[in-house]
Amino acid sequence: MTFTVYALMQDNAPPMSNDTLAEDLKRHFRDEEGFSLTFEQLPFASDKSLALRWDDWLVRISYEEGEEVINDSIEIQRRTGADSGHDVSRIRRRIRAVFGSDETQEYTNQMIYVLDYLKELEGVIVFDPQQNDFVQ
Repeated sequence: MTFTVYALMQDNAPPMSNDTLAEDLKRHFRDEEGFSLTFEQLPFASDKSLALRWDDWLVRISYEEGEEVINDSIEIQRRTGADSGHDVSRIRRRIRAVFGSDETQEYTNQMIYVLDYLKELEGVIVFDPQQNDFVQ
């Protein structure tokens, strides 16, 4: 089963683009066995996304900004409420990561590595929409 997380970028997060994200991910995962990164254009998508692969398993990552991100941030704030410890209602930039299915749990470590990478980015709060909660 696939799942998605959003790395919500606060004002203090560094400037970002798919190109700078690709450079950083290549540098971060360069020593991982079976790792590759390519840009891919999905049908009906206006921008390319990053395809991170470990052998045949895939994580699709993309940097996003604008009105759709703001609307999603408002919805995330509504779902999590004031008691969440985060006010993400004004977030207008994010990194979306869509993890491929891994029913055999062969790539659990790689999932954790990607989540850790996102959590370690300056000014980023990671949200799991499947759980309606922030990733600690």
